[in-house]
Amino acid sequence: MMDIRCTDLHVVLGAAAILRGVSAELPAGRLTAVIGPSGAGKSTLLHTLAGLCRPQRGSVRLGDDEVTGWPAERRRLGVVFQDLRLFPFLDGRENVAFGPQVAGLPPDEQRRRVERALALARATAFADRSVHTLSGGERQRVAIARALAMAPRGLLLDEPFGGLDAALRRELRDELRALIHELRLTTLLVTHDRDDAFALASHLLVLNQGRVEQAGEVAACYERPVSAFVASLLGEATFLPVQERRDDRARLSGAWVEVCGAGTTAVLRPERLFLLPP
Repeated sequence: MMDIRCTDLHVVLGAAAILRGVSAELPAGRLTAVIGPSGAGKSTLLHTLAGLCRPQRGSVRLGDDEVTGWPAERRRLGVVFQDLRLFPFLDGRENVAFGPQVAGLPPDEQRRRVERALALARATAFADRSVHTLSGGERQRVAIARALAMAPRGLLLDEPFGGLDAALRRELRDELRALIHELRLTTLLVTHDRDDAFALASHLLVLNQGRVEQAGEVAACYERPVSAFVASLLGEATFLPVQERRDDRARLSGAWVEVCGAGTTAVLRPERLFLLPP
């Protein structure tokens, strides 16, 4: 296992600054979800970690290796793109075998890796069918198997559940959670869906306009958001001004309640409210 770290990443595409000093650490063997609105820089961060986008400033480390100048193939990170990018002229098994073949692995090793990756992604049953005949969930499994076939050091997933219905989304989330737990892969999940993030991630990285708004364990970010932006992004929230403070209690609209943190605005979560008899 290895952690993935980036420091002070700046990425400018055209005239637009997409990442503005992003620093983050993905804990080894865990899944970190990058969440934020459209245009926050989530996919650009994934592409930069993968070696598909070169930062104007900053660094990327995989474990003890400084890899900022390394090409994507040398980093050995499995990537599942939002549009999957399966080869339409190959069937499922051939898509999964493409990486080991290009890498020049011995034929026996190629077959071993392909069959194991298909089994891990639960894609063996339909692996010999054309990708045109596969459902959205089946194509998703083939894409994950293709990423796993290269025995990656880490896994980068860009909106992997987009376009799937709710039931299939939950099924694939459960499978992905079990897979990452089994392989203990350091994983980055890019998503705009907080349900996906809460269901899969142990850590969150909240991006806003190319900057890190908050980072940390999921529960800590939810319970102690650093801004109204984070509080609203991660769940239903009502904001009330703190009128007076006494240790761990605050007066809100005339009522004294227990609070955590030291801000001047209180965030009320609906699941934390209880109705009591007079």
